[in-house]
Amino acid sequence: MAKIKNCKYCGEQVAKNAKRCPKCGGKLGLPTWAKILIVLAIIFFGLVACVNGCANAVDEAVKETENSYKDKNGKTKFKLNETFENSYTKVTMLEVIDGWTKYDGYFAPAQGMRIVAVKFEVENIGDSDEEYVTSYDFNMSADNVECEEYIWSGNDYKTITDTIGKGKKTIGWVFWEVPKDATSIVIDYNPNFWVDGTSIEFIVK
Repeated sequence: MAKIKNCKYCGEQVAKNAKRCPKCGGKLGLPTWAKILIVLAIIFFGLVACVNGCANAVDEAVKETENSYKDKNGKTKFKLNETFENSYTKVTMLEVIDGWTKYDGYFAPAQGMRIVAVKFEVENIGDSDEEYVTSYDFNMSADNVECEEYIWSGNDYKTITDTIGKGKKTIGWVFWEVPKDATSIVIDYNPNFWVDGTSIEFIVK
């Protein structure tokens, strides 16, 4: 038995798939405005899905980038001879001299201050042919107060400033003026200036 429906104009029973009523000639399909609305709705929801998909892809890419700069073992604090390692760099604090005195009289620290010298090893383990490292990558604070870097240019105790080739490493020193009575000394290191939330700490004292 054929499926039937009533004409919305005259009530005559007609085949369900009929486009026009055979009695009154009325159009039985969806009106044009309804079809347009359906098409617009499909386009709208398609765009929403696309935007959401793109946003999720961007979020995932940002998260992946941030994670690539974090320590592989999830650590944020490191002591002497412990190594921070992410996807690009390995950094190890090799030696600490609290009260370094190899300067001459012209370069003595300010009154009430002492020099803390720290030796680091930095290795390029990523895909980049050049990894730039400088003393400015490291910031020291003593008793939660930021310290000023002490500039040293002697041949001994070379300051760590170098361009490291792929698979290569460099070793050098960083110096800071620290109050003589400071008891807590921490070095803050950020593996990438443009990425937040990746800063780690080397515990000096």
